[in-house]
Amino acid sequence: MADQTYSIETISKLLMLSERRCQQLVGEGVIPKQGRGQYDLVQSVQGYVKFLRERAFGGVANTDQHGEKTRLITAQANIAEMNDAELRGDLLRADETRRAIFTAARGVRNSLQTVADRLAVPMAGEDDHHEIHDMIEGEINQILHDMESEFANLVVEPVEIEIKDEAETDTNG
Repeated sequence: MADQTYSIETISKLLMLSERRCQQLVGEGVIPKQGRGQYDLVQSVQGYVKFLRERAFGGVANTDQHGEKTRLITAQANIAEMNDAELRGDLLRADETRRAIFTAARGVRNSLQTVADRLAVPMAGEDDHHEIHDMIEGEINQILHDMESEFANLVVEPVEIEIKDEAETDTNG
């Protein structure tokens, strides 16, 4: 297909601009001039579309770059949401939570490992099975109570945090 050139009047009508505005865009290099008073149709339209994209996307003409910018904005919004939830106490950091659970579980393990040492002497002379049962049950209940205290500060009511999806941002934003 041969390149088709047209007058500024035709190009301005096609782009729905005044002739003066088209001349300004020619001066800015948005619309390339082919010869005296002649402008390539395809290059003129493509130049103007590129110009509009750059304006619409804050200087980002490439749609891949637009996608990257959208992902960045989405990630920043998600980080802000998570920081806010953490400040409210609705979100816990995974490393801190793991450390606290490990510490509490280690305390429970240590208590369970020393049950025999704590009960050996009191039970040594005991013949009453009910009394032995009560001693063991009391020790287990004490460990459970301690465990409950250790884990109580870890219990947080579940809160739903809205993480924005980049596709959602594209269609809504």
